[in-house]
Amino acid sequence: MVKFIMTLVGFLTIISAFGQGEINTTKTDKHKQISGTKFFLIPPAGFIPATNFQGFQQMNSGASILVMEIPGPFSESIKGMNEPGLKTQGIILRGKEEIMFNGNQGLFLTAEQFAYGTNYSKYILVFGDTLATYMVNGIFPKEVPELDNDIRESMLSVVYEPGLTVDPLSAVSFSIDTQNTKLKFGKSITGMLLYTVDGKVPTESGDRTSFIVGLSLANVQKKKKKLTAINRIKRLPYTDLKIDENKIIEIEIDGISGYEIVGEGLDKSTGTNELVYQVILFTDNGYYIIVGTTKNDFEQNLELFKKVARTFKRK
Repeated sequence: MVKFIMTLVGFLTIISAFGQGEINTTKTDKHKQISGTKFFLIPPAGFIPATNFQGFQQMNSGASILVMEIPGPFSESIKGMNEPGLKTQGIILRGKEEIMFNGNQGLFLTAEQFAYGTNYSKYILVFGDTLATYMVNGIFPKEVPELDNDIRESMLSVVYEPGLTVDPLSAVSFSIDTQNTKLKFGKSITGMLLYTVDGKVPTESGDRTSFIVGLSLANVQKKKKKLTAINRIKRLPYTDLKIDENKIIEIEIDGISGYEIVGEGLDKSTGTNELVYQVILFTDNGYYIIVGTTKNDFEQNLELFKKVARTFKRK
C-alpha cells in the first residue's frame, strides 16, 4: 500500500541537506496549521495557504511547501529515496543526510528536477517511526535562489501534533459519495482521499478493495489527454498490466471531460492479479484522478467504482 500511494502521489518531490544531525522544534505563535492536517509550520513571507494541496504556496514564483502523512513505517517509506530510485522520477539527487527530527529517525535530501520548462530545486524532510511517516516537501525555481533559506527554515520549523482532531474532508476541493457502499474513508494524504473496506490504511480486511481520489496540477496539452490517461495508469505499481482498448471511453462528470480506463495486472508486491479502474478528468490547469483496485469480485467491484466515480463533485 505504501508503494502504491507513493506512486499515485507522484511522490518524490525532494529536499535539501544541511548538516544538522539532531533537530527539535516547538510550536510558537508564528506557526500556522495546514488545513485538514496535524502539521504546523512557519510559512515564509509572501506564502499563502494552498487551495489545491495541503501546504503553502507563493503565487508569483511558483514555489511551494507541502506536507503529507504516509501510513507506513519510516523504514518502508524511504525505500527508493536514493539516486537510482529518484532517477526513475526524473529527479537528480544532490545530497542525502540522516538526521534525528523531534526524536524520530529522519532524512534530509537535496535534489533538482526539470519540469514544465523550468529547473527546480527541491527539498524533502522525511521522518517517522514504526507506525507512520511524515514528509515535508519544498520546491522553488532555481532562478529565484533567494527563496532557498526561507523555504528550508520554514520546513525545519514543522511541528506534528498526533493527538489533534482534524477534518481532512473539509480541506479538499472536491467530494464523492460513498453512502450505502462498502467503502469507508480511511485517510487523506497531501489532499488525496483514500477509501478502504474497513476505513484503515493500510487495510486489515481480507477484502483489499481500495478507492482513491486526488488532484494533480500537471498541465496537459489537449491533444495528449488520452495518452496521458493511458500513461498514468501504466505508472501504477503493476506488472503485465493489460488494458482493454474497448474499455477506454470518453466520460464527463460534474461538467469535466476525461477518460475512463479498465485494466488488469499483477500487483508488484504480492503477485496477485487485480482489477484496476481509473478515471482522469482534465481541468484547465491539471486533472482529477480516481483509482479503484480490487483482487476479487471484479464485475461487482467495477460497478461499485463506476457508481462512486460518478458522484464526484467540485466544491
